[in-house]
Amino acid sequence: MVYREVFRQFVLMDRRIVNTLDQVINSYGLALPQWKVIDFVDRSGTCTLVGISRYLSIEKPSVTRTIHSLEEKQLVEQITGKDKREKRIRLTGLGKKIHTACRDALDKTELDLLKGISGREQKILLRLLSTIQENLK
Repeated sequence: MVYREVFRQFVLMDRRIVNTLDQVINSYGLALPQWKVIDFVDRSGTCTLVGISRYLSIEKPSVTRTIHSLEEKQLVEQITGKDKREKRIRLTGLGKKIHTACRDALDKTELDLLKGISGREQKILLRLLSTIQENLK
């Protein structure tokens, strides 16, 4: 049954991919959860803790701890939103610099992992993975 082999391959690759990407991220003084938050904040411009929590599918207390650790590193800052009770998160200048450098290094690593897979095949793979992601919901 092909579907079993598909998931065997996912399980076999998952840890190796995460470890490979972790090495790159760690070289910038970040842990994977911190990178995920920084990358989302960069793409969002500014966002709330709830927005981060929903997007990353993690509990708000975990997001709060991650934000505090990124604030200590001076990579993100909290700003007041339209509603004074709402705190929004954005990257600092240093955060933007670290994000760009880490993103460039990750791009190189990710392209190496996709060697031999055409752009067309990558689009198909993305569509298939997105469908599986939707099915998980």
